[in-house]
Amino acid sequence: METIGVVKDILLILALMIGAWACLFIYLKFAPVVIIRISDSWISDKLAILRIEIENISKVRVSIKKETGKKQDANILLQIFQHDKNNDINLTEFIPFTENWFKKKKYPADWKDAEIIFETTEWIYPGEVITIERPVHSDKNKILHVGVQVHAKFGIFELAKIRHWSQRWTSARFLTNKEAFETKNV
Repeated sequence: METIGVVKDILLILALMIGAWACLFIYLKFAPVVIIRISDSWISDKLAILRIEIENISKVRVSIKKETGKKQDANILLQIFQHDKNNDINLTEFIPFTENWFKKKKYPADWKDAEIIFETTEWIYPGEVITIERPVHSDKNKILHVGVQVHAKFGIFELAKIRHWSQRWTSARFLTNKEAFETKNV
């Protein structure tokens, strides 16, 4: 009689472990995954064309979180800061999208709000790549620090108002006009 109880306990533990692995596998199979690419092409020593691509490489569509009141917690955001070439020692990969983080990390620039880009995009379908190009003016002695942040809804957990859930992807890049920084021997 006692061995039947032990077998039941072992089977229960095995079932729970298999169930947990199955849930994790299903979640990872159908979780949204986004890749953000930032590239540039310089037209002159003061003007660059910034190209931003967002690709959904998952098997499910990504639903972009839209909120008008707190834009830093939703939408697709673009943040650009300009830094002096001589001040590049103090720079890290971190780029703030909210003023709170800007002050907390003592970011070496003047604060400006992030811009909402791809305003009309509600979903990014599997395999879809959305792209924008925009001009950016920069002094030739400046380094551009560009960041893009994508906020997506967290599926069915959004319905539970217990906690504010969302998924977020961020990509940042430093851009310089290489020709403007080159010293030429005469």
